[in-house]
Amino acid sequence: MLVVHAADIHLDSPLHNAGRIGEEYAQELRRSTRRALTNLVTLTLQRKADLLVIAGDLYDGSWHDFSTGQFFIEQMIPLRDAGIPVVIASGNHDAASQITRSLTLPAGIHMLATDKPESIVFDDLGAVVHGQGYAVRDVQDNLAAVYPPAVPELINVGVLHTAATGSPDHDNYAPCSVANLEQLRYDYLALGHIHQRGPVVEGEFPAYFSGNLQGRNPRETGAKGALLVDLNPGSPAKISFEAVDVARWDRIEINADRIADRVALAEAARDRMRAAVREAESRTLIVRVAITGTTKLAGQLVDDDWLQAEMTGIATDVGAVLDKATARVQPPPPPDPDAQRLREAVAGAAAALAADEAGTRAVVTVLDREIRDIARDGGLFDLSDPAVLRDLLDRARDGLDARLAERQS
Repeated sequence: MLVVHAADIHLDSPLHNAGRIGEEYAQELRRSTRRALTNLVTLTLQRKADLLVIAGDLYDGSWHDFSTGQFFIEQMIPLRDAGIPVVIASGNHDAASQITRSLTLPAGIHMLATDKPESIVFDDLGAVVHGQGYAVRDVQDNLAAVYPPAVPELINVGVLHTAATGSPDHDNYAPCSVANLEQLRYDYLALGHIHQRGPVVEGEFPAYFSGNLQGRNPRETGAKGALLVDLNPGSPAKISFEAVDVARWDRIEINADRIADRVALAEAARDRMRAAVREAESRTLIVRVAITGTTKLAGQLVDDDWLQAEMTGIATDVGAVLDKATARVQPPPPPDPDAQRLREAVAGAAAALAADEAGTRAVVTVLDREIRDIARDGGLFDLSDPAVLRDLLDRARDGLDARLAERQS
């Protein structure tokens, strides 16, 4: 029995702050969740799978109009015609309370109950699927603790949208322990909610996150797709990954410790981006470049406009799209002890200001009034956010240090 496990499709998810990559690529990203779903259906048909399970967050909240639901139904019709059933558990983004409108699903497409666990038996497959969707967004109950036990003589598949043991990047919905999952003794447990794929339980009764189907922002880097789960009674599940994403995010990190000039920096960036483009296999690749380390180039890298333009040109040349480039570098220590003491004094003053929240806010009050319309309302940054202030202070400190070092060299 071959099961395709997907989750966190977030169909028609809105895209925020995409202005840096240009409208053409922003439009492509807005369509990417639909194209990824189409690729998922194609994969399921091509592999002649027996079952498709979607472990929550098929949608991204209530539809703006019915086109989102209509598109999903259109994609399900080929699976119905091929006799491949689909089982879906709603998650926090598409909980019953979130999706206030619905359309009739084709035969063979099953939405799991939200008031209690449900078991759907597929006699022709010799299998049963257990699971429960979310009735409301904020589910704090341990749903796994009340899932039914495995049914003897059948292949048992579970579907659960959960934070499991927790993740710093995701809300702690339907938390459960590894022991909760192992005690179910399901042949496979398909998990959703955590956007990074990987196992929670391995071995005889595996439980895996498939990750999301399509990366939607710079934090969701790397290949995204679905898991293929080959189940045979009496044998461990064989689990493999298939990418179905249409655009991919990547982070290029360059250590500038041994980079002496702009030419060497450009060569390093070009090599790293070219390798990432190859790995993306003809998909649109959107990159963030982060330059770190100790380098004589620190004073030049303070010029943010130059850095963005330089990295944009390199990205375009190798077939990538630049989202943003940042430099968190420091210059080498000066040979003059007085110069070093001056730099240390500046760094100390910056650290003291950063530790004084009231003082920091007093400094930026006038600035906030001047740039609020273009910064906050334009979606760039909000000076009332402490994290934004800390980042700006760090950048100002590093920039001043680099300029001092440049003048002292």
